[in-house]
Amino acid sequence: MQSNSLIQNYFLAAYRSLTKDKVNLVLTILGLSFGLCASLLVIIYAINESSYDKFQPNSETTYRVVQHHVPSSSDYPLTTPRADQHIRKIPGVEDVFTLIRTQWIFNSKVKIGDMFFNLDHLQGAPENINDFVKIETIDGDLVKVLAEPDYIALSESEANRLYGTTDAVGKTMLFVKYDVTLTVGAVFKDLPDNTHFAIESMLSSKPYMRARGNHSFTYIRMSENADKDLIEKELTRIYAELWNWDPKELTFYLQPMLDIHLDDNLMNDMKFGGSKQSLNIAIILSLLLLLISSFNYINMSVAQAGMRAKEVGVRKVLGASRRQIITQFLSESVAIVIIATLIASCLVELLLPEFSNLVSRDLTIDDWLVYAVCVVLGAVLVGVASGLYPALFISSYNTRQVLSGDLQRGKTAVTVRKILMIFQSGFSIALIIGAITLYSQVNFLKDLPVNYEKENRLRITDAPEQLIYSPESAALFNDMMQIEGVISATPADFELTKSTYAGISNVLISGVDSFTNEVAYGGVGFDAVKTLGLTLITGRDFTRDHASDWFNPETNSASILIPESLLTAAGYDNPEQALGKVWQFNAGRVNDLQGRVVGVFKDVKIGSSKERSLPVVFAAGLPASGVNSVVINVVDSRDPLLLQRLTQFIKTRLDVNPVNIEVVSDKYEMIYREENNLTRLVTIFSMLAVFLTCVGMFGLTAFNTQRRSREVAIRKVLGASRMSLVKLLTKEALVLSLVSVILSFPCAFWAVDSWLSHYNDRISQSPWIYLFSLVTVLTITWVTISYIAFKTASSRPSNVLRAE
Repeated sequence: MQSNSLIQNYFLAAYRSLTKDKVNLVLTILGLSFGLCASLLVIIYAINESSYDKFQPNSETTYRVVQHHVPSSSDYPLTTPRADQHIRKIPGVEDVFTLIRTQWIFNSKVKIGDMFFNLDHLQGAPENINDFVKIETIDGDLVKVLAEPDYIALSESEANRLYGTTDAVGKTMLFVKYDVTLTVGAVFKDLPDNTHFAIESMLSSKPYMRARGNHSFTYIRMSENADKDLIEKELTRIYAELWNWDPKELTFYLQPMLDIHLDDNLMNDMKFGGSKQSLNIAIILSLLLLLISSFNYINMSVAQAGMRAKEVGVRKVLGASRRQIITQFLSESVAIVIIATLIASCLVELLLPEFSNLVSRDLTIDDWLVYAVCVVLGAVLVGVASGLYPALFISSYNTRQVLSGDLQRGKTAVTVRKILMIFQSGFSIALIIGAITLYSQVNFLKDLPVNYEKENRLRITDAPEQLIYSPESAALFNDMMQIEGVISATPADFELTKSTYAGISNVLISGVDSFTNEVAYGGVGFDAVKTLGLTLITGRDFTRDHASDWFNPETNSASILIPESLLTAAGYDNPEQALGKVWQFNAGRVNDLQGRVVGVFKDVKIGSSKERSLPVVFAAGLPASGVNSVVINVVDSRDPLLLQRLTQFIKTRLDVNPVNIEVVSDKYEMIYREENNLTRLVTIFSMLAVFLTCVGMFGLTAFNTQRRSREVAIRKVLGASRMSLVKLLTKEALVLSLVSVILSFPCAFWAVDSWLSHYNDRISQSPWIYLFSLVTVLTITWVTISYIAFKTASSRPSNVLRAE
C-alpha cells in the first residue's frame, strides 16, 4: 500500500512539474515528435532497401558475374550464355543460372486476336530458375514451359494485361518475329518490388544459348569453402578464350546478389536500383534530427532542474535515495518520449505515402506487431538517453545544496547547455550547406552541354527493325515528316539518355598502327544530325541525296560520323582531314564494315555523369544492339493532337500496338532521379532541423529570460534601454551560433566534397553558400530570441518586482 502511494505521489509530482510550464512542454513534445517521425520514416525506408533479394533461394551464396573493362574502369553485368558449361567445371561452383534478355536478340511483339502487344520484360530462362529466383506458380507447369520452346509463362499482371484474366493457361499468341504460335503454359505471381529481377514473361532459354553477343545475366552459386578469387580468375580466362579478348583489358568479378540493389547502378541493369550513399545520408540526417530534438529536451530539463531543487531536497530529507530520484526523472523523460512517439506514429501513418513518393519506393509497414514493439523499445531507449544526464545532474547534489536553490548556478549544467546549443546550430548550418550544394549540383548536371537536343524530341520504342532500317524506309520517314508538327525523324538503336548498348571492335585506320580506344556504336538513319540535334564541326549529315550513305550488305559499307575526341587517336591533325577516310571495324553482326567518314561532330554525353561516357561512332542504316526505336524532332512534344496523329501513324505504318511514345527531356530527368530525391530529402530535413533548433532556442531563451526577469526589471529601473536589454539577452546565443560555425564549416566541407567526388562533372564549393547558411541561421536565431527578449524588455518593471 505504501509503495503504491509512493508511485502515485511520483506521478502527481511528475504531472505537476510537466504541466507547470505548458509552453515548454508543448515545444519539447513537438520537437521530439518531429525528430522521431523522421527517424521512423527513414527506418522503414532502410528496412525496405536492405530487404532486397534476401528471400531468394541461397541468396547469401549467390553471385552475379560482372565484366570490368580496365582501360575505361567501366562495369557491365551482361555476359554470354555460351560460357555456362565451362563455368560449371570451375572448382567451388555448385550451379549456374543464366537469364537471357531476349529483347536484344529479337522483337518481343506478339499478336492476340486482332491486337498487337509488346511483351514487357520478356526473359529466356533455364529450368533451374527456382534454385535462384523465388517464383510462385499460380497455374500451369513452369518447368514444362522452360523445357520446351513453344510455351510461355506470364506474370499475373501480364496475363491480366494481355487476356484480361489470370486464367490464361492454354491460351495462345502469335510470336510475330518468327511467325510461331506460343501457348501459355504457366501463370506466376508478380515478383515483389524488393528484388533486382524484372521478369514479366518467360520463354525457354534453350534456343538462344548459342546466340552471338553479350545479352544475358549470369549467376553462380558457390560452395561453402569456395575460393572466390580463383573463380574470378577462371571466369576471366573462360570469357577471354571464348571471345579472344585480352584478359588484361577485360576482367570478371563476382557481385553478391544481396549487394546488387544498393551498389552503383550498372549500365543495362534489369531495374533502376537504390543508392547506398543516399540511404546512409538519409539515416545520418534522421539521427541528426533525433539528436537535435533530444538536445532540446536535455537543455530544457537541465534548465528547469534548478526550479525543482527544493522538491528534490525535501524528498532527500524524507529519505529518498539517489536511485529513487533518478528513477523519477527517467520516468518523466520516458513518459514525455512515449507521448511524443504516439504523435510521431500518427504522423508516420499520414506522411508515409508522401515519403514513399519522395524516395520513389512503395513503402509499407508489413508487420505492425514488430513495428509497435520496436517503436516502444525505441521510445524507452530515447527517453532514458535523453533523461539520463538531467537525472544524474539533479540527483548528484547534497541536501544542503539542493535546499539552498543553488543548483541553477552550476557551471557544469551551463557548459552542457552551451555545448548542446552549439551542436544544434552546427547541424543546422551543415544541413543548409548540404541542401544548397545538392540543389546546385543537380541543376549543374541538368544544364551540362550534352551536345544533343533534349527538348521537343520524342522516341518511339520497340519499332520493327525490318521496317525502319530497310532501304525502302525512306518513304516511311518522308510520310512521317508530312504529319503536322513533325520536323524530322531517324531510326536509332540506342538511348542517348541511357546507353548505346553496342560498341565497335577491331578498328583498322590507315596510317594508325594500333587503335585501342574504346568506342560505342549507334545505328541511325537519314537526318540523324538534324533529328538528334548533334553539333556538326565539319562535313554533312546522312541525307537521301546520298543514297550510298545507307549500309550496303553487298559491299559491307556505310557512311559514318565520328566524334571530335577520336581525331588525335585516328592520326588526324584537324577535322577536315578525316573526311572521306575509311574506317574498318566490327559492329554488331557485321564484321569488317567499311565506314566512310562524312562528318565530324562534338562528342555527345551518354547517360549519367556518374558513368564514363564513351565516344560514339554513328553509321547509317545498320543497327547493332537489337534495341530499335525512332527519334522524332517535333515542334511541341507536349502537343496532344500531334501525339494522337503520331500514334495512329505508327499503328498503321509500323504495325506497333500498343504505341509507347517517350519524351526525351523526361527521360533525361530520370537520369538524376536519385539525386533529385536526395536533394528534396535533405532540403526538407534541413528545414526541419532549423525549425527544431529554433524551437529549442525559443523554449530555452523564454525560460532563461523568465529566470532573469528580475535582473531585467532592475536594469530598466536604472535606465537601461530596450535595445540594450535585448542585446544583453541575445548576446550569448549569437556567440554560441558563431562558435558552431567554426565547428560545422570544416565538417560540412568534407562531407559535401566526399559526395561530389562520385561525379565526373561537378561544381566547386562556393564560399557564398557557406556565407548564406551562416547568415540564415544567425538571422533566424536572432529573430527567434529577440522576440522573447524584446517582449521581456518591454514589460513594466513594477509588475515583475511586485511579484518578486
